[in-house]
Amino acid sequence: MFLFKFLLFSFFLCWTQLVFSVEHTVKGVVTKWKPMVTFAQPGDTIRFVGMIGHNTVTIDGMIPDGAKGWESKYGDEGYTVTVNEEGAYIFKCTPHITTGMVGAIVVGDDMPTNLAAVDKSVSKVTIGKSMVKRTIKKMKKAIVDRTGG
Repeated sequence: MFLFKFLLFSFFLCWTQLVFSVEHTVKGVVTKWKPMVTFAQPGDTIRFVGMIGHNTVTIDGMIPDGAKGWESKYGDEGYTVTVNEEGAYIFKCTPHITTGMVGAIVVGDDMPTNLAAVDKSVSKVTIGKSMVKRTIKKMKKAIVDRTGG
């Protein structure tokens, strides 16, 4: 009886995760990510498409504490990541960072708690720093627009 209840509970837990998680698509368009800023919830999946000639990789120091960074292969069409930790994730396409192929994922409904760490890490960016700064600025504006404050 215990085993049956455990299996039923496990199935329900997995089912609710599937029902409530959402898949978001970020598309590589020429040398930009569309959208540049994606809003998600913990457990959501981000699928990267339009990856011919592109990769996606998180930028050091620009993901929430406890989050796992990622790095896809070039041309890895449909590459997916699941974002579990709330906060801001800043990512790039390595060969196109200087042309603005930098994006942001904001996970959760609140102001990301890792914004200070993200801002501090900009000083460590050696290639494409102005494009990373631009993306962070646009992300912050999108957060304010979204929250109305």
